[in-house]
Amino acid sequence: MKYYLAGPMTGIPQFNYPLFRHVSTGLRRIGYDVYSPAELDDPKTVAAALASPDGSADDYDSEGKGTWGEFLARDVKLIADELDAIILLPNWETSKGARLEAFVSVMVDNPAWTVDILTLNMRRIRPTTIMEKISESIL
Repeated sequence: MKYYLAGPMTGIPQFNYPLFRHVSTGLRRIGYDVYSPAELDDPKTVAAALASPDGSADDYDSEGKGTWGEFLARDVKLIADELDAIILLPNWETSKGARLEAFVSVMVDNPAWTVDILTLNMRRIRPTTIMEKISESIL
């Protein structure tokens, strides 16, 4: 099974790359096939993201490699067409992008999990719970 890692990035120092790397590396170590958006960008974009002190969208795309929408479109296409499940990082519901990724995952009937970032234990989350959290965040 191929998993997509979703969580907040914009507005977090270094675009939350350290947490994405910690979780994806740890889950791979125990046998999961994880796709992380923090690993899908070209090296210059990654360097710009890691240099960002506050996760400002202005810092992420330092060389015109794409807009927030283009990065998100790439990831949504991956979720819809190629991956089998989604893993939601803590506070995923505070992120516009992660909410959209979770929504798309529900729409294509992919299962979802939350992950404890310290133990890497995963817990299944129901589609109705995902939809409730999305609804709460936009009302």
